[in-house]
Amino acid sequence: MQSTLIVWRWLLLICLFVFPQVLGVLLYFRLIRFSRWLSYILAVLAPAALFFFLAPSLFFAGLREAQFKGEVTCGMPAVAAGFLILVGTVAQVFVGLIVQLYLFRRSNGLSAT
Repeated sequence: MQSTLIVWRWLLLICLFVFPQVLGVLLYFRLIRFSRWLSYILAVLAPAALFFFLAPSLFFAGLREAQFKGEVTCGMPAVAAGFLILVGTVAQVFVGLIVQLYLFRRSNGLSAT
């Protein structure tokens, strides 16, 4: 049972990082009709914003459960969760930028060959 719980938590963590990027790519393809630059900018920033609002529900949920049980007596786990949200948001911006640069190169035929 413990291994199933660990696999489920890893799956949630991976989905937390992958889902915003997929949404950014879909947003890019949806907005490309209107303005290219607007679609690139929003497709880079939307995954970071979505991660920033979705991540606390996962990171702070376990912290609340531990706090109710009396296992957490100081604020360091909350600081660590906040730091992970900050690092994850910055990582989402960089990964989104890399994905959009790939889509830009692919759509303009600027391949590295």
